[in-house]
Amino acid sequence: MRHKAIAVLTGTATLLLTTSLVLADDAAPLPGDHGRMMGGIFPANLPPRPPGAMQQPAAPAPPIALAVKAAETVAKECSQYKLAVAVVNSKGEPILVYLSDGSEASHGFTAVRKAYTAITFQVPTSELVVKGQQDADFAARIKADPNLMAFKGGIPLKAGGQIIGAIGVSGAEPGGHDDECGLKGVAAIKDQLK
Repeated sequence: MRHKAIAVLTGTATLLLTTSLVLADDAAPLPGDHGRMMGGIFPANLPPRPPGAMQQPAAPAPPIALAVKAAETVAKECSQYKLAVAVVNSKGEPILVYLSDGSEASHGFTAVRKAYTAITFQVPTSELVVKGQQDADFAARIKADPNLMAFKGGIPLKAGGQIIGAIGVSGAEPGGHDDECGLKGVAAIKDQLK
C-alpha cells in the first residue's frame, strides 16, 4: 500500500489543504496525487531542479477563500451533522478538505470522491444515482474507478457558465442530506465565483 501526504491546520474544525489517501498498488490515484516522492526518503545529495521543472499551469478553481467560506457555511448550516466538505479544481484535484469537529476522516475521502465525480461527469452527482442503479455499463464504469461515486453530494461550481470546480459533502446522516448541505455552500459563494 502507498500512503499519501497530509497537510493539516487546526482550529474549530480541521482543514486539510491537501488530501491523503491509502491506495492498493493497482488503484488509480486521484488527480494531482503524484505518489510518494523518492521512495519516501529525502536524498542526502538532492540535485538542483531545472527552473520550472515541476511547475504546471494551475487549473481553474474557486479561490481558496471562497472554498473555505463554502465549507464553513456547510458546517454552520448543517451543524447537526458530523460531516466533511471537499472542494476540487476543474481537474478534480482537491484544493480543500474540511472536517467538522467530530467527523470521521472517511467522510473527507468520500467528499473528495463525490466532488471528483461531479467534475468527471460535469453534473451534480444526484443525477447519477438512478443511472448507477439502472444502467449496467455506467455502474461498471463507476465500480471500475475507486475514485468515482454515484451518491448524492457532489455539486459542480460554475463561473461564467464554465465549471471551475466542485464541492462534495459526506456525513450528513441519517437521512441523506449531503446534497442539501452542499447546496448551502454553493449558494454562499456562487455570486462571487469568477
